[in-house]
Amino acid sequence: MKKITIYLFLLTSTLFLNSCASILNSKNQKVTVQTGSANSKVYVNNVLAGTGSSVVTKMPRNASVQQIKVEREGYKPTYKIHYQTGKSPLYIMSWVPFGLLVYPPFMDIGPKSYDYKKEISVSASSLEIKKRADDEKYIYLKNTAFDVKKEDVKLKKTKHRSYKKAKNKFKESKVFDEDIKFNNSIFSEAVDEILKNNNYIDTTQTIFKSKTNTLYISSKITKVEFQDVYSIYARQYMNFLVTKIDIEWEIYDLYDQSKYKKSFKAESGEFAMKTENFVRMSVEDAITESFYKFLDAKEVRDIIKKENEEKINYEQLVLTKSLPINNLEDALNSTVTIKVKNGHGSGCVVSKDGYVVTNFHVVSSTDKITVVDRNGKEYNAKVIRKNENLDLALIKLDDADFKNCYQIPSEKNYIIGDDIFVIGTPTSVELGQSLTKGIVSGTRTFDKNNFIQTDASVNGGNSGGALTKKSGELIGIVNAKVSGFGVEGIGFSIPAELIVSGLFVKN
Repeated sequence: MKKITIYLFLLTSTLFLNSCASILNSKNQKVTVQTGSANSKVYVNNVLAGTGSSVVTKMPRNASVQQIKVEREGYKPTYKIHYQTGKSPLYIMSWVPFGLLVYPPFMDIGPKSYDYKKEISVSASSLEIKKRADDEKYIYLKNTAFDVKKEDVKLKKTKHRSYKKAKNKFKESKVFDEDIKFNNSIFSEAVDEILKNNNYIDTTQTIFKSKTNTLYISSKITKVEFQDVYSIYARQYMNFLVTKIDIEWEIYDLYDQSKYKKSFKAESGEFAMKTENFVRMSVEDAITESFYKFLDAKEVRDIIKKENEEKINYEQLVLTKSLPINNLEDALNSTVTIKVKNGHGSGCVVSKDGYVVTNFHVVSSTDKITVVDRNGKEYNAKVIRKNENLDLALIKLDDADFKNCYQIPSEKNYIIGDDIFVIGTPTSVELGQSLTKGIVSGTRTFDKNNFIQTDASVNGGNSGGALTKKSGELIGIVNAKVSGFGVEGIGFSIPAELIVSGLFVKN
C-alpha cells in the first residue's frame, strides 16, 4: 500500500510539473503595442486598450488570433493580428525534476503554456485624407462595380513565417466556378462614410447640386486575391485574411465628363478569421486604402479645386425665323427627341433651319447625336454652343426645315399659379412628344441660378424639353437632372429668358 501511495505521489507530481505552464501562467499577458504616434488609439478585439505611441494591452492566453486596430484622426486605420507563438518559460518545469522519470516526458500543450511576443509594432497609417476645404468641390459616389471574372478571383494559403519573409510561397486552394458577384453596399458604405466624415458631401442640399462645383466618382474592382495566412500553435489552427485588389477609380463632373481615371493595386490589413464579417471588413479596408491614394493624387487634388466661373463670349447669333407657335399642337411639332449613346433627352426647336436648345447634360458625354422629330424623321446633329453653369446647349441639325419654332422670350413671362404644360420624351424614345399638365409651383434660386418649380410630371427623358403655356409660348427648358430622383411631384426648369444671355449674346 505504501509503495502504491509513493507511486501515485510521483505520478501526480510529474503530471503537475508537466502542466506547470498551463497551471501557473496567468490567463492574460501584457503586450505592448508600439504605434509611433502619441495620438493613436489602440483597440484589441474592438475594445479600446489605450492611447499613445506605446500602449500596454492585456491579451488572453486562449490560442486564438487577437485583432488589433490602430486609429489616428485623419488617417486610414491600421489592422494587424497577434497570437501566441512561443512556449512559456515555465515550460522548463515540465522537464525537471520529475519529468525526467517518465519518457517521453508529458508535453504541456494547453493554451496557457504559450506566450505572445511581448511587443508588437502596429504603426499608425501614413495614408492621410484631407477634409474638404471651402475652396474645393463636393464629391459624390456615382456608381461602383465588382467586375471580376472567375479566373481573376484567387484564394491562396501560406504559412505566416513565409508571409513575414515575403517569400510569396502561396498555394492556390480554390478555383472559382463562376464569376463572383459582391454586394455593392461594401463599396458604397465604405466610400460614403469617408466622404461624409470629411465634408465632401453637402448634406444641406438634397435637391440641387452645384453644376460647376460638384464632382462624381465611380470605381470597379477587376481582380481579387484572398490570402489565408496561418500558423499552428498549441495544436490550434490560427489564421487571418489579407485581401489584394485591382481597382479602377474615375472622377467626373456633373455632366458625366470624365476628368481623370487611374487603376490601383491595394492591399488590406490583417483580419482575424474569427471576426464576424471578416471578409467584408478585409475587402472594405483594401477599397479604403485605394480610395485614400486616389484622393491624394495630384491630378485629383487639382480637379477638386473650385474654378472661377467661365465667362461666355459667344458672338450674337441671328436665328432664321419660321411661323410662330400659336397652340400646343404647334409646340408638340417643335419639340424633338435627342438620342445619345447612353440614353435620350428632349429639345426645343428655335429656328427654321434646325437650331435646337437642350440641356448640356443631355449631350455632354457623347460624340454622336441623333435628333428625331414628331414624324419620326431622324437628323444628325452637333453641339454648337454650351453653357455648363446654366446647363444649356445649342445643337444644329443637318438639312432641317421646320414649319414652326419657339420664340425665345427676352424677359420673365410667367407667375406662380400659371397653368403650364411639359412637352418632351419621358422614360422611353417611344413616348416622344408627350404632354403633361401642371402649374408653376414656385421659383427657386441656387448657386446664383434661378429655376421654375412645377408639379407637372417630369422624368429623366424630359430633360431639355419645353415648359409652355397653353398658347405654346415657351417659358422654360425642363431640367430634370437638378431635381432629386425619388422626389415625386416636383420638377424644375431653367427660365427661358436666360437662353439669350446664356447662349446667344457676347458678355
